[in-house]
Order: sequence, then structure tokens, then C-alpha cells
Amino acid sequence: EMSKLSGKPLPEDVILYAIPVCAPYATLAQYKFRVKLTPGNQKRGKASKQCVEMFYRTEDAGKKDSTNTSNRYADMIKAVNDNEWVQAICGDVKISAAGASKAIKKQKASKKGKSKRKS
Repeated sequence: EMSKLSGKPLPEDVILYAIPVCAPYATLAQYKFRVKLTPGNQKRGKASKQCVEMFYRTEDAGKKDSTNTSNRYADMIKAVNDNEWVQAICGDVKISAAGASKAIKKQKASKKGKSKRKS
């Protein structure tokens, strides 16, 4: 049954569920969706939300290839609840990946916008 798990499914594969995993980065080199976690000061909940946001952004960039495949991946990412994402991530971390700094800036900007609306 373990041979049925794949980090990079083919277009003809039937995807039943997405599973968040934490593993050495070299092991995840062939995975389509991956981020690098290094020791840092960001809490697990905030880091997991940032990872999911980055995965959605990766999907938006990939929509040029095949919208059906992209929609399928996005649906699987949405199906994983927040608690599963948080449990898969180690303690205090820093996220290193393409677009990570943009995601952090976007989160800060959205928080500032919310706080200004409340005032």
C-alpha cells in the first residue's frame, strides 16, 4: 500500500487525499509542493498558514498548464484541515522557499489592513 503514495502524481493518477509530511528536504526534492523549514521564531500555526498560502500561489502559477489538474490539486490542499497542517510542522521554524518573503509581506499587509479597518 505504501507504493501507492506519491509526491508527484501523474495526470492520469487518481488522487484520493493529500497528506502533509515533514521530512528531510532532499527526500522531498521530487515533490511538487514543498517548503524548506529551518529553525526560527515563527510559530507552527502561522507557519502552516503561510505554507498553504504559498501552495495556492504555486497552483495559480501552474494554472497555465492544465486547469483541471490545478483544480484537483487545489481541492486536495483545501481538504486538509488546519490541525493536520500544524501537526506536520516542527516547533518554531522559518520558512525558506521561492516566494516565502512575498507571502510574509502579504500577511503583514493584510493584518495592517484589518487593524486599520477596526480603528
